Parts: sequence; C-alpha cells; structure tokens
Amino acid sequence: MKHQQVLSQKRLLLLVIPIAMLALSHTPAHSSCGSASCFLNIGNQPSIQPKGTLRADFNYSYVPQTGPQQRVAAVNLKTKEQILDEHKEISTITNQFQLNLNYGVTDNFTLQLTVPVLWREHEHRVEVGIDPDSGHHEGEGEFENWDTSSIGDIRLMAKYGFLPSLRSMVVVGAGVEFPTGQYQSQTSGHGTDTIQEPTLQAGRGDYGVIGHVYQAYELIPHTLNQFFSYTYRHTFQNKYGYQFGDTHIFSGGLIYNVTPHIAFSGQLNYMYNVHDTFRSTLSQAGGIGTGLSGETEIDGNLQTRGVNNTGSTNLMFTPGITLNLTEGTSWYFYSQVPLVQDFNGGLEQGVSFLTGFVKFFNVGTLS
Repeated sequence: MKHQQVLSQKRLLLLVIPIAMLALSHTPAHSSCGSASCFLNIGNQPSIQPKGTLRADFNYSYVPQTGPQQRVAAVNLKTKEQILDEHKEISTITNQFQLNLNYGVTDNFTLQLTVPVLWREHEHRVEVGIDPDSGHHEGEGEFENWDTSSIGDIRLMAKYGFLPSLRSMVVVGAGVEFPTGQYQSQTSGHGTDTIQEPTLQAGRGDYGVIGHVYQAYELIPHTLNQFFSYTYRHTFQNKYGYQFGDTHIFSGGLIYNVTPHIAFSGQLNYMYNVHDTFRSTLSQAGGIGTGLSGETEIDGNLQTRGVNNTGSTNLMFTPGITLNLTEGTSWYFYSQVPLVQDFNGGLEQGVSFLTGFVKFFNVGTLS
C-alpha cells in the first residue's frame, strides 16, 4: 500500500510539472512622459518549483513608444507643480534586462526574486512658444532628450500551489516591491537641474505590494494547456507626494506542445492602470506658436490631485515560441501586438519583443 502511494505521488508530480511550466512576468505602463514594459505570461516560467529546485530565468525586452505625438502634462517634483500641456511627446524607448530566480522550498511553496535593470531613452519638446526652433518646428518649443539607466525595484514573492484536480493547478501569490530603483535621476535644462518625471524613472520611490492568482488546466494531457492569471499592484506614496495608480493585469491563453522540444503559445493580455496622484499646484502652459508662451495658474493651492495623461488601458495579443535546447535549458521569444489602447494622450506602446533563457539547477534544501 505504501509503495502504491509513492507511485501515485510520483505520477502526480509528473503531471504537476508540465502544468506548472507557466507563470507571470510583467511591468506596468504609464503616460505623461511615460514608459511601458512587456506584460505577459512567460510559458515556461514555473508558477511553483519542486522542492530543492532553483530556476534561473534571464530575459531582455524592447518596448518602443513613438506615437501619437501630443502635448502632455509635466510634473515638477521639486517645486510641486503640475503644468498641463507643458511639452510635446516624441518617443520613449525602453530596454530592460530582468533576472527571475524561483526556488522550491517545498513541492507546493516557492519563493521568487525578480531583479530588473532598465535603459530608457526619451525625447520631447518643452516650453512650447518659448525660444522656438526655426524651420519646420518653429513655435513647437525646445528639443530635449536624455537617457536613464538603473536597477529597478526588486520584487520578492511567495507562491503556493495546489491541485483542484489531476489536470489542473491553482497558484496564489503575494509579494513586496522594494524601492531599490533610482527615482531621483536628474536632467539639465534651462540652466537648472530638475528631477526627471516619475514615470520615466527606473524606480517608484516607495514600497509596493503585489497580489497574484494563477490557474492552469491540461485540455489535452502533455499537449495543450490553458492558463489564466490576474495580478494586482499597489505602490505607496513616495516622499515627493507622488503615488502611482493601482494596476490590474488579466492574461489568458493556450500553449501547444508540438513536440517535446517545441511549444507555441498565444495569449491576450489586458492591463488597466488607475490615474497617478500628486500633491501639487496646477497650471496651464501657453499655446503653440511664437508669442504664446507663459503659464496660467489654475489652482495655486497644494493638494492631492490626479496627474493628467496618466492612467491607461491596454489590450495586447502575444504569440510566442519556446525551444527546449537541452534537458533543463530552454529559450523563448514573444512579440506583443497592440489591439486596443487608451493612454490618455500619452505615447502608446508599439509592437514589443521579449526573449530569454531558462536554466534549472538542483540545489537541494536550504539548511
């Protein structure tokens, strides 16, 4: 009887592992001089790990934002001002490297550490109507561009998985984001150093909390898998009085194992970002054209108010492929294609790419 129980447990583990080869990797997007990142389920990132197994995942993503080029609000953290229509967006390009480490403390309980590193390039035109460029861009303001590079906010999550049936799995997770990323990067302009806008920074400046629910089901054992996930993210207000809006991410899709070495996937990813808030005064920038410079004060009182051009909805279609190169090593590639977007006048996310490698290590139990 005991021998039969051991065999049943081994068979159950063999069923759990292929279903568990699904998980979540995402970073939210914002506007108002904002940035974006890929948000999707990586088909071979396990939701939980067998006891004593370490899974290392290193990936790279490229996210362009080049349109529509409209005027958006500016946020000045030092002077606590929000200036409507202060500058005209041109482009934001985000390159991100990310390391994910998952360790199986038990067969049902996994700890995950996520470390992002970002390189971001941004271009816009400021002070519309002041010292305008000549020629084609006359009256559109002064051109500015800069780069940002820094480690991002490190995330630590705890995940617990259980089996409602032999062909299904549910994982619940919770975690903390630590304010390790740079959130006070400065840019020189108009004779003074100013802090870059919060949505362009690599970090958010305060702690955050994450909640996560993940479900997977084998429609055809070892061949066709279905998955669905929901993630909630909340960040607390930083020392400048700026608070990023809550993020809700829904993802669902299918993974088809063509052979033991090749898998194709397709998924829909929907993200809803609530408006950011900032304790500030409120002003209106001048119009486009020579002689229309200057700002008009709307409300000179310091109070917490929504940040214009933040908050967004984004629906993406994401096809992907995974190749199992050797036992314990795989490579994956995904492309995110926009379907429906509303970035409140900010730069929208274009077709994006994410690729990475996974390696499994048997490190035993922690002593």
